Amino acid sequence: MTITHETALRRVAGAGSVEPIVDARRGPLLGPLELLDLLQDYVAETAELLPVAEPDLTERRYELLELTDDLEIWAIHWPQGQGLELHDHGGSVGALWVLAGSLEEHYVQSDGTMARRGLVCGGGAAFGPTYIHDVVNSQTAPATSVHAYSPPMASMTFFRPDGNGLVVDRAEYRADPSWAP
Repeated sequence: MTITHETALRRVAGAGSVEPIVDARRGPLLGPLELLDLLQDYVAETAELLPVAEPDLTERRYELLELTDDLEIWAIHWPQGQGLELHDHGGSVGALWVLAGSLEEHYVQSDGTMARRGLVCGGGAAFGPTYIHDVVNSQTAPATSVHAYSPPMASMTFFRPDGNGLVVDRAEYRADPSWAP
């Protein structure tokens, strides 16, 4: 299934009472739950084609699966004990779906405290444009997840905890040759 602007708009239009997020520069975009629904359908419809982590994976890997003006979809492979530190998604709405294995997510709640949840194979999560989280594979087997962002991420800001909350550690930009989600 190839995701096009028209496909995304049809899915939003069929979502009922949930209004899409509107970006004045790009038009209607998907909200978190619509993006998760679209991602779940994408995974179901392309399951036989999606890459899965090799059993002997030793470093995090990622593959761009789809990229349009309104949406990007990545497969990310997570070896045991590795993850991606606290980060945002540059103002993009996001969703992730676990294709194989399981992941642990730590995220910043609205009151500034940290929370944790497990994400298992066949499950996912969605989040808004200001969401900050980290993801790690704490299991012994590699994991694979599929991530969607709308609009495509232009940047990611990474954070580290300090005594009074979070401080910016660095920012990475899509224009950089070393860009990775």
